[in-house]
Amino acid sequence: MSSTPLTDSLPASHHAIIPGADTLERMRLPALILLVLAVSVGMATAATQTPGGSLEIKEGRGSFQLSGKGVIVGRVDKGSLKIVDLTPADQWSPWVNGVPRGKVVWLKGRNITFRISAGRYKLVASGDGVSVSARGTGTAVLDGEPDTVGDTGTFRVGDTELAPVPDAATNTSFGTGSLTTSSSPSVKIQK
Repeated sequence: MSSTPLTDSLPASHHAIIPGADTLERMRLPALILLVLAVSVGMATAATQTPGGSLEIKEGRGSFQLSGKGVIVGRVDKGSLKIVDLTPADQWSPWVNGVPRGKVVWLKGRNITFRISAGRYKLVASGDGVSVSARGTGTAVLDGEPDTVGDTGTFRVGDTELAPVPDAATNTSFGTGSLTTSSSPSVKIQK
């Protein structure tokens, strides 16, 4: 930075209206105050938010029901997909096969791709080759259906190791601060 002042010089006869400091020097204190305020507000906001978690399903086979808040992307190789946008008034609508959709989306077919960029959602994906990546907070019911060799796909919550998708309906949660997975015969997948 050069040492030349940011203000134009006035003739010496006008010395009474010339400020003692340069514009850059006078702006340092207000800029520092704004910076400190912005950092403290950001830290306070971050401290009140619940940390997000993640759920990943790879090449799942069966039925998968997710309810949550955050971002979710996925694919169904062959099967059906139902998405309900629980925050339809926000700017984020579900995208299916690259096209924005409305509040409720239901379709059946092959090579279905989907994404929800933000907000609250309820999703049911059933079929073969179900791959889902969810980031945020929520719950899921995983109900694998083994193929002829017993494969149901894999899943993980957070940074845990990949595990086989259970072949009985199992509740799990992600992003809630604790890992909970329970198998319950009373859990029913809504289709």
